[in-house]
Formats: sequence, structure tokens, C-alpha cells
Amino acid sequence: MSLAPTHTTPRGQVVLQPTYFTCSLFVDPAREDIDHLIRVYVERYTRSPLPQPFVLFKDIWNNYGWTWLHFKVFDARSRDTFLKVTMQLFSERLAESEYPLARAAALLGLYTFFVTQPSTSAPPLHALAHLPMTIDMYQSLLKLPAVLETDFLRPLRPHIIYVLLALQKAQFFHILPPSNLYPLSPRELPREKFISNIADGYEQATYAATCATKKKGRPSRHDKVKKSKDAVVALDKWLDKTAYTYQPPRATSAEASQPVTTHILLSHPPSTTRNNYRAKKSELLDKLEPDYPYVTTEELGRAALERANMGVVSRLQKIDEEAAAKGMEIGGEGGERTGLRRVERAADELGKIGSLGGRGGLLGLLEGAGIGQT
Repeated sequence: MSLAPTHTTPRGQVVLQPTYFTCSLFVDPAREDIDHLIRVYVERYTRSPLPQPFVLFKDIWNNYGWTWLHFKVFDARSRDTFLKVTMQLFSERLAESEYPLARAAALLGLYTFFVTQPSTSAPPLHALAHLPMTIDMYQSLLKLPAVLETDFLRPLRPHIIYVLLALQKAQFFHILPPSNLYPLSPRELPREKFISNIADGYEQATYAATCATKKKGRPSRHDKVKKSKDAVVALDKWLDKTAYTYQPPRATSAEASQPVTTHILLSHPPSTTRNNYRAKKSELLDKLEPDYPYVTTEELGRAALERANMGVVSRLQKIDEEAAAKGMEIGGEGGERTGLRRVERAADELGKIGSLGGRGGLLGLLEGAGIGQT
């Protein structure tokens, strides 16, 4: 008796490779979805007269289908990358440059995504137990409850404290070195960029103009103008994206105060970035002038600082002249705290012992160089 030959292995299954979850095909839409989730939560929290923070978040989470996200991929190797990238995208919104309410919403999303990983499925699904996080981000996260101190945000504090304690108890955070050492893997998201085949004529022309080979020689005036306009458009988009509107506390009178629109960096400056900048600046100045204040103008370090200061001032003076010829004013909105006059005064302070700009000139602007002098 003979038997017909048969295959001894099951048919191959289509499996998304881990690189899919680190490329722009997944990262960009996931970022937009997380941004939409946070934006909806902020809007509904703002409109709620007596908000119940976590009840409100669960309602939004369920209504927008986030409960099904864990069933996007089942292969253990791909699923591990999917979970890490998704949680890393949530943790991006925990930065100090974000509005506190948006940071709280991102933490609730990260916590909910972590605790809702299926644990009783058959066959079992791979679950992520730890999330890599830099030490500076972790320290900033622990300070989040202290930031929620206004009457508007105070209902969030007990929920945020509970979530942080629960994540610490689960040993969820895998602490890495500071972010300025780029310890995360991948270093940035998306790691791979996907460029699709372009069929539409207009898109094809735009793509060709963007990806055209660089011309030989110096860029033409038209190319410089186009590059400048593109930079202004990109800056406007970034300002629109990072601006937020909040409701100030009600005054004693019966009238409700008007909503205020501002930029996130004005009300919540990124202290971690500022401290990193100060540390790098001090390191640079120590290299240039190790014997400060006992230095002379002939030393190479002082000469380099003077050239750099004068170069910046000259360039700003040229920009100011071109703007004045068109009837425009650059940086005059803040009085003596902004504008070309302050930059010139800060540069003049270089070498003057006791002044705020005495050591670095323009490098002392953050400390107040150029203010209060005539």
C-alpha cells in the first residue's frame, strides 16, 4: 500500500517583521493616533464641570477602539517590538516641554496600554514587563504630581500618584543613562523611512523637486528664497502644534475670564534641556578659558570668543538693516530684554569682570547679559 506524499509542516503564515514597527509606516500613524487621543482627552477634560479623570480617560479609550490594539500582532518577536515602540511613543509625550494635562493623559495611556496586555489568552501572547527610560525622563516623571497644583489640574493628582506607584511596584521602568547619551534603541523613531511609489502628477513633481540632486556651485537667489519660505512654513506648523489654550482661574467677580492661548515653552520651560545646555556651555568655557578670570585678550580662547561674538552681532545687524529697509522691526516686542540692542550690549560685556556677560558675552544671554544697561 502506497501513500501519497504530503507536506509535514503547516503552511507559512504572513508575519509582520519587527522593522515594520520601527519604520514610518507604523510610527507616523501611531504618533497621530496618540496625539488625537491626548487632544480629545484635554478637550473633554476642559469642558467637564466636575471631571472624573480616569473614568473619562477609560471612556475615550474604549470609544476610540484602543482596546483592540493589543490584537494587532501575535508573533512574539514582532510583538515585542510593537509593544516597545508603542510605549515609547506614549513616553515621548511625557517630556517637560508638554502641557501638564497632556503629560498626565500620556501617562494614563501608557499605564492603560501596559496593564491591559492579555495575560489569560490561549495560546498566550507575549507581554512586555519593562520599558527602557532614561534617568532624566524618569526623574521628570516623578515630579509630575507636583506640577498638577492648580485648581484646574488638582483632580488628576491622586490618579497620577496611584499610576506612578503601581508602575514602580511592577518594576516597569528599566532605567538607562541620560538622554544626551542616546541610550535608547532605536536611537530615534522612525528608524526607517518608507517612500511609496508616486502616481499622481502633482505629488510626483513635488517629490522630484524635494529629492532632486543638489546643483553644482552656489545656490541661486531663487533657491535661497524658497528654502527660507519652507523654513518659515515649518516653523509656523511647529508653533501651531505646540501652542495650547487654557482657562485661567476664575476671578472674584462673576465674569468668567477669557481663554488664553500661549506657547508651551513660555509657561513650562524645558528645565532638563536648559540644564544640559548650561552644563555644555560651562564645559566649553572651561576649555577655552581654563584660567578665567586671569586671562588676556591675546589668548586663543578669548580671541575665539570675540570672533564668535562679533560674527553673530554683524550678521544680526545686517538682518536688522534689511528688515528696516522693508519697514519691519526684528525682536522689539520685549523692550530691552529682546532685540539687537541687547545683543550688542551682551557682546560688549565680554571681558568685563563682574558683568553677567563677562565670561562668554552672548553665551551669557540666558543668565541676563545685556539687560539693564544703557
